[in-house]
Amino acid sequence: MTSVQEKLLEHLRTCSKGAPPADKREKSLPQELVSWSQRVDMLLPLVLAAWRCKLLRDAAAMMVGLGLVIAGGFGRPLHSIVGLLFLAIGIRGLPGGAPFLEVKTEAGFYAARHGRYGTRNEHICKAFEGWLSTHVPCPWQRSGELCTVLPYLLNQKRSSDLPYERCWLEAEDGERFAFDWVFPPTGFDPQRPVLVLLTGLAPNQHWTAAAGFIADAAWHFTHRANMTVVVLVARGTMDTQVNKNLFHGARVTDLRQMLEFTHSSLEKFSGIKPKIFAAGYSMGAIILANYCGHYDKDPLIAGGIHFSGLHDAAFNMNFKYSEETWQAYLAYNLKWTIAVSAQEEVGFIVQASKRGVDMNRIMSGKVASVVDIDKDFVSVYNGYDGVLDYYRDLSLASDDKWRNVSIPLLAVAARDDPITHCDALRAKEFSADNHNLLFLITDRGGHVGWPRGVRPWKHGWDFINEAIQVFIQSTDG
Repeated sequence: MTSVQEKLLEHLRTCSKGAPPADKREKSLPQELVSWSQRVDMLLPLVLAAWRCKLLRDAAAMMVGLGLVIAGGFGRPLHSIVGLLFLAIGIRGLPGGAPFLEVKTEAGFYAARHGRYGTRNEHICKAFEGWLSTHVPCPWQRSGELCTVLPYLLNQKRSSDLPYERCWLEAEDGERFAFDWVFPPTGFDPQRPVLVLLTGLAPNQHWTAAAGFIADAAWHFTHRANMTVVVLVARGTMDTQVNKNLFHGARVTDLRQMLEFTHSSLEKFSGIKPKIFAAGYSMGAIILANYCGHYDKDPLIAGGIHFSGLHDAAFNMNFKYSEETWQAYLAYNLKWTIAVSAQEEVGFIVQASKRGVDMNRIMSGKVASVVDIDKDFVSVYNGYDGVLDYYRDLSLASDDKWRNVSIPLLAVAARDDPITHCDALRAKEFSADNHNLLFLITDRGGHVGWPRGVRPWKHGWDFINEAIQVFIQSTDG
């Protein structure tokens, strides 16, 4: 195993194109884009989002109530009564704020149990039913918002020192993109499946430093499952930079090129046909699903599983709670990712203006959600005919791409996800007409969350990791 890994590493280093050369000129954003007035304007949507967010509203009511109850302990009984009222309102839910779009998809496992793939789907379903019977959701994280945010604050960082080998390829548009190989401590095992991970809206930090679900999965599968992991790095994130063609969610060619390289490299040095699986998270889930709709003839992966994604981006535009709350924070971070790209590429502002982007508008409070970013930046910068044209290109549901999926593709989502609405997966319809499309919908879990147990920090993102493992084991062979 070690010998094969050494040869594979030498091959990766030889074939890697290396990071794009850094421009040595001084780089800075135009002052009008980073002035104090502009920064304050950018923060205003966050204040409005906090007021509309159910989690923050209820927490504020409970904190006021607790304070009044404590004050009542010093001989002020009226304070105690009012405090208990505020506590009750906070627990029950403070009225007002943005409404949550009704979820029509019921919890359960959706898959065709008859026809050509009926036996396989039944086997996968039984495997998940057995595994889920042992799963105990965290009893005190009962809202999707808590399930979304607390794992980042509580979960142990198990991967800060995880070694990896970064490889670079040159895409068809001239940009270079990166992907990181992570090998098990015991060495590369050609008999074991290889897992490709697709990130969500990734930060500028490397995944080992960010220590989120990607890092946790890389640690889990290399240390507990003796599998090799390959992390596809989204353009312009995780210590990478681009020249002109930034990341966007409809591009599936980077994944294709990386899989072609990975497949040929593994076959060359292992001597057997490799078994590759893929897992995507949030935006990575959208890309993985869309990829399977594009490359149905020879997908180069044996199966895919994705979490908290969607198949119909246009439908998610109806989810105003997401747009008016959580998307405001995601949009704020995306703006600064765009700003970093502008600092790294001297001609970026000029290039964006030539393509029709109004950067003053982007870096203002008028662009307040991910939908706004997609409408005013992504679709314009990449030459789409509006945001719906962009969403058509990135959605598996559009142009009947979902009918093309030729491998088992399992979508996992929670009904209380505050960012991507699980109805946007169209589980019942798609599973009935394409027997390769499977869905696991849970009542609770949030967005890429699913905390488990009374002390969820001890388990990290094990629900997601184990779901991937159950899927691979029940699909492989």
